Amino acid sequence: MSQLQFVKMTVQEQHLLVRGDRVLVALSGGPDSVALLHLLTKLRNEYELSLSAVYINHQIRKRAAAQEEKFCAELCRNFKVGFYLESMDIPELAKKQKKGIEETARDYRYEIFDRLAAEHSFDKIALGHHADDQAETVLFRILRGTGLTGLGGMPIKRGKIIRPLLRLRRSAILAYLAHHKLEFCTDQSNAGVDFARNYIRNRLLPEIRKNLNPSTESALLNLAATARIENDYLHGVTMRKFRRLASATPGGKLKLALEEVVKQPAWLRLRLLRHCLLTASLDHTPPDLSSVRRLEELVLGGKKGLSLPGKIQAVVENGQLIIVRRGKRRFEKKLMPGQTTDLPSAGLIFSIKILHYTDRIGKQRRSLKVSLDNSSIYPPLIVRNIRSGDRFSPLGMRGTKKVGDYLTDRKVDRFLRDEIPVVCDTKGIVWLVGYEIADRVKTTASTREVLQIEVAQRPEHQHEAV
Repeated sequence: MSQLQFVKMTVQEQHLLVRGDRVLVALSGGPDSVALLHLLTKLRNEYELSLSAVYINHQIRKRAAAQEEKFCAELCRNFKVGFYLESMDIPELAKKQKKGIEETARDYRYEIFDRLAAEHSFDKIALGHHADDQAETVLFRILRGTGLTGLGGMPIKRGKIIRPLLRLRRSAILAYLAHHKLEFCTDQSNAGVDFARNYIRNRLLPEIRKNLNPSTESALLNLAATARIENDYLHGVTMRKFRRLASATPGGKLKLALEEVVKQPAWLRLRLLRHCLLTASLDHTPPDLSSVRRLEELVLGGKKGLSLPGKIQAVVENGQLIIVRRGKRRFEKKLMPGQTTDLPSAGLIFSIKILHYTDRIGKQRRSLKVSLDNSSIYPPLIVRNIRSGDRFSPLGMRGTKKVGDYLTDRKVDRFLRDEIPVVCDTKGIVWLVGYEIADRVKTTASTREVLQIEVAQRPEHQHEAV
């Protein structure tokens, strides 16, 4: 089977492409990315692909990078492929971010991929990782300390990212380039041992092949394949349990019954907590083991709260584990009769109508639809967050009460209060949404018109967490 046939079979089996896809190829000028781009041009007509490529200059090897830029631009012209050029001083950025150069470069590349995909509506982002890269990744993760998920290596598909060459060995790629007489650039820094990846590729793996196992890469790839199969099964079990135990508040916080989490087997509890942190992460970055273990310690007792990387906070309150992404979610919007008002930050939609009064008004407490005496309303109406010092007169009460005290009496968790809206007129609060209306706007026998306010959860927030 030729390399083209093998890649085409991989694309079909893994559903990497669909007809009409707009594909952005990460092009470094090296053998892997050149082969990837050429192979995709061979599939272009069959899949009706729109192909583009991006070269990212990390400003680490400035003279070599200038040559690579020129080579990649010329290659794209010859292949009739769109070309994008991006540049960033990665060493300087690494200093500012206090991270390693490899990590900084990787993070920057993925930021560029995401931005270009959003700006130019790319459906897929194709990367040139191959089977030898996969073996190196698995060994690298073993040495750093990893779990079953990490042992599975790089996924062949995740979101828009696809890796069509992931099952091809490096030798097969070089043979393909030679057969098609395709030139490529050689990164001389890859021959050194300055970076972790280069050390594994150029020193560690050769030593292991020589002294322990001549088929080391094959062994690592078999390990990764087995780990992925087992991890997929365990992930399915975890997700079914997560959907049963976890719920999302309208504002996006995640809640789990603490007792249910504690009684799960240790392996499942850790996987559940890991998925909670993954869900809470702004960019869905997998959490490190230390963060998962710290969250488990919180769950098993001792502390009341915990701050974690990525501006995530976990608290235990009223028998629940609450996971919050820190940062104030302020909102304030005007409400108009006859109109629908969307409140994305609270995950809610408000609709208001003015109706003729009837005595068939449903319950006004703990409701998401209330009917107020329209003559007692002093426009304009606004919906906003609860503010410090807010007071109102709950239905049936003559005096006023602090909103905070009212919620405390009803055992409403402190960490959930910032997403509870209040509807106000110029005289103050008329409705603590979902809890209580103000006594001054209640309907009476003399009411002629009612102002009906109804709240619904936004569809995309109904199952969305954090």
